[in-house]
Amino acid sequence: MFLTPPTEEALTEEIRRQIGTALPSRLGVAVSGGSDSVALMHLLATLADEGTMQLHIATVDHGLRRESRQEAEAVAAQAAQLGLSHDILTWQEPTEEGNLQDAARTARYRLLETWARGRGIDQVAVGHTADDQAETVLMRLRRASGVTGLAGMALRQVRGSLTLLRPMLHLRREDLRDYLTARGITWIEDPSNQDMRFERVRIRDALRALEPLGLTVEALGTVADNMRMADSALAQAMLTAARAIGQVRYGAVMIDADGFGALPEDVARRLLLQAITFVNGPGYPPRRAPLQEALRAMEAGRGMTLQGCQIFKRGASFWICRESRTVQDSCLSWPKGAAAAQLWAAAWRVQGPKDVAPGTEIRPLGAAGLRHIGDWRQFATPREVLMTLPSVWKGEEMLAAPLLFRSSEWTITALRPAETWAVNALSH
Repeated sequence: MFLTPPTEEALTEEIRRQIGTALPSRLGVAVSGGSDSVALMHLLATLADEGTMQLHIATVDHGLRRESRQEAEAVAAQAAQLGLSHDILTWQEPTEEGNLQDAARTARYRLLETWARGRGIDQVAVGHTADDQAETVLMRLRRASGVTGLAGMALRQVRGSLTLLRPMLHLRREDLRDYLTARGITWIEDPSNQDMRFERVRIRDALRALEPLGLTVEALGTVADNMRMADSALAQAMLTAARAIGQVRYGAVMIDADGFGALPEDVARRLLLQAITFVNGPGYPPRRAPLQEALRAMEAGRGMTLQGCQIFKRGASFWICRESRTVQDSCLSWPKGAAAAQLWAAAWRVQGPKDVAPGTEIRPLGAAGLRHIGDWRQFATPREVLMTLPSVWKGEEMLAAPLLFRSSEWTITALRPAETWAVNALSH
């Protein structure tokens, strides 16, 4: 953030610094028509003129106001003046039920991800500013968030196949508006930004009252930066622990109990969350309260279930695996003539022979499969884990359990390979 009104060169240089010196060859830009995103479009256009970066603009029309289509077309006109391509993405199922802002946000990012994938774009820049960051920190402080929450919005955030870039998190909205005004560039004022029914609007109003006490946008931005550094350090500590005391067996995570008990509480919490996310795949992480309850259960040596996972102690290890009931109905009838691999239970990729007998199914091994195997203890893995594994059946006959016994016809591979378990922090 600047002590004096920044020049266009200073604004552009800050955006370049945040994106990185190696600008992407293709970059999407989400532009609503508000001052922040309009300024982002113009500043990025200046950067693009200096090199080979291609910009593609998208505006999401949520259809929640009569003026929304006209506003999206106004953005298209500005983009055309800059020589940039523009697409309007329409939310087909707007709703007035529940949390409208959350629903609109979810739809917006889903539409942007689909649009970007279709254009061969893997990064989309959005216009969040230092003011938005300060509001986010206050909102999360109100919810008693921990280190990760108080780190606010990240410069880079992966959502599905899309990476969101926020290169203006250290720029003030007033500076961006001054830049636009000086160049005669117009923007749209969204009336919902004044609607006190919305939490962010109320927080924005409260922030104005708090600024005389020193709780400024700049101060809250510094808090976010400090928390992000702490969050990164804790994530690295968790990954170090994951490599030292954890391993993956048959899609489940096994953690040395003594090593786990010796970890600082927040590192242990993150390691458990890493295990749950690895076993389940991407999705919303469990809330702090049930996660803390799981940690207390582990400390006492008790088992419990959390977010579709079984957590239990066996011998000197804690195990985190899929809960039996989450896969018990995962019965895949093998498609006739299928040549491509089939996905099973969002965790395994199954490849069969060219000619598969009609009625062949992929099912969890279950208790019936264990009876077919006989001595399941030979695999040195708890039965709770083995019962959730995919196996091949025809009626009551088990044809193959490729994860346990080599099969010449069937192969099963994990969607989340064991070697990826401790490479990156999967979720906080």
